[in-house]
Amino acid sequence: MITRRPIPRTATTLLVALLGADALLAFAPAALADEPAPPTTSTISVNVGTFRNQKGALGCRLFNTAAGFPETSAGTVERRAEITGAAARCEFTSVPPGTYAVSAMHDENDNRVLDKNFFGIPTEGYGVSNNHTHAMRAPTWDESKFVVERGKNVGLGIGLRY
Repeated sequence: MITRRPIPRTATTLLVALLGADALLAFAPAALADEPAPPTTSTISVNVGTFRNQKGALGCRLFNTAAGFPETSAGTVERRAEITGAAARCEFTSVPPGTYAVSAMHDENDNRVLDKNFFGIPTEGYGVSNNHTHAMRAPTWDESKFVVERGKNVGLGIGLRY
């Protein structure tokens, strides 16, 4: 068995003088190394499905306020994703802590607008975070909002309504 003895203070002073403080730190235990700071932002991953066909694209918008939710694009972060199967995914990175809501749509004709009929009813698939959709009105911010905590990633699943 090997017994470890502390280096005498005079020997440490001599090593610093001969090698320099930076070289001596190379021999310091790993516990003294700086630990990386925890992340301050998060990633929101939004899995959306089920698509009735693979035409067009998936459009997602991230809102940080009730203003304009769920349709207006002003003040939002927008992502688009290709549809290759029954589901697709949008990802929002570097999201600071706060309260958010997400709207998603199956933009079948790829015109970047949720198309509606004469009565204002969507003709393309749509959905929101927390999956509160209604037949006679748009979902509200309060129904759809969620909290992003510092450094904690969020995964959402949104089901489309046609």
